[in-house]
Amino acid sequence: MKLDKRSTVPLYIQLKELLQERIRQQIYAPGQQIPSELVLCQELTLSRPTVRQAIAELVSEGLLVIVKGKGTFVAAEPERVELKGFHSASFSLLSARSLEAMNELLVETLTGDADLDKLFGLTGTTGQAGYWSVTWQQEEDGQRYVACQSVIPVYMFPELGPDLRQGKRMVDLLANKYAYLPQKATCRLYVRQARLEESRLLDISRSAPVLVSTSRLLSRSGNICEISTAVMRSDLVAVGLDSGRS
Repeated sequence: MKLDKRSTVPLYIQLKELLQERIRQQIYAPGQQIPSELVLCQELTLSRPTVRQAIAELVSEGLLVIVKGKGTFVAAEPERVELKGFHSASFSLLSARSLEAMNELLVETLTGDADLDKLFGLTGTTGQAGYWSVTWQQEEDGQRYVACQSVIPVYMFPELGPDLRQGKRMVDLLANKYAYLPQKATCRLYVRQARLEESRLLDISRSAPVLVSTSRLLSRSGNICEISTAVMRSDLVAVGLDSGRS
């Protein structure tokens, strides 16, 4: 890849793309020092401000890191949390076997409204009992990597909130609730920027990309019994999809 000084694309953007391509091709490997600003200026016949701007943007995007007194390095690949066999119910409260991995579990009551009722496919008065909102985070080696929320209709699980607050076991929470437990699920995975509260919970910048999983879980009767959302740090999580599961 060469820089085109006649192009309408600014030179610093072209240089960014060149550096990114060299990193992708492992010309500059993770943890390796890249050439200095002066060397890049001489190699590509660029001004110092152009090179500095390209590097500054790659640093802000997390691809490069500056080590004071040593130089600029390609960011080392972090050790990731492997989510093997990821599926639609991976972060479902009602599908969990225990609550042990759920840190800072918080239960709140949401008032049913038209938008929320629509998400659950409810009409008339069914959703007026409201919903349980259960939030928690999970950690690996002391590093918080995902923030979760499950929203569950109160009419299906009227004692869920009080039982969770009392610290009851999942087997007791879900006893005699077989008809309402998840049997099928659909899931969407997408990437977006972290929101303010998410950035606080996950200790990342608000502009950082996060991987979001949103699942809709259906009971044996076909009613939606839970909508779960998991916001994962994209720099700490590797998702392994199991083609044998929904």
